[in-house]
Amino acid sequence: MRGIEGVGWRVQGAHWIGVGAVGAIGAIAWLFKYVYAQADATQLQGLLYPLAMLLNALTPLQFVPLPSGEWWDARHHLLLVKACAGGNFLLVSWLGYVWQWREKWQRHGGVAVMAGAAGAAWLTVLLANALRVLSIAYIEEDVIVVLGLSATDSHRLIGIVVYFAVLMVQMAGALPMAVLLYLGVTVCLPLLRALSVGMEGIDDAALLWRSVQWTLGIPLAMGLMGLGWQWRARHTAAHKP
Repeated sequence: MRGIEGVGWRVQGAHWIGVGAVGAIGAIAWLFKYVYAQADATQLQGLLYPLAMLLNALTPLQFVPLPSGEWWDARHHLLLVKACAGGNFLLVSWLGYVWQWREKWQRHGGVAVMAGAAGAAWLTVLLANALRVLSIAYIEEDVIVVLGLSATDSHRLIGIVVYFAVLMVQMAGALPMAVLLYLGVTVCLPLLRALSVGMEGIDDAALLWRSVQWTLGIPLAMGLMGLGWQWRARHTAAHKP
């Protein structure tokens, strides 16, 4: 990818990202979304198997494989399904690492940067998925009782909070970009798909709209809180005697 700078734009000082490189990143992201949408749990063992093994090794949870590719913990009545693979977050995290390592593009080449970002994103999504499953296992009932949510909505809430919290840690120095990437993958792309097939092609338009509201509002609120905390920390440090 060294030779595709072409016409580009400057990003923070002397870092250039060529139009061709941006196009390649976009094409990879689109291809990943397409392949992931078509895959079932048996084809996602690269994400589900290490997740189950990590939880089995380090927590009281004990998952066993099912012929469907899903993983079942009978004691805690937990089932790892396709949604637990965290495909959207994997894509967001990968884009985040590519952005964070953009200054390495010229020095190491685009292929090396994107490959390194893929490995880092895989580790990040493994951690995020483990935190999400543990949260569902041990605090979801409290979330349902306190907030009066259904099991489906509590799953969604926990997932959004955990995934975006991990992304905030990953991109602590670029929270506005973290918000843009997260919303781009989890809100804009699904909305574009919904518009392309027509809302009549969506099984439950009201459910889609509520999901969009949650996925939009929670990361925005968390991002603003993170920026406020960073500003306060810098302000306090600057005024120390």
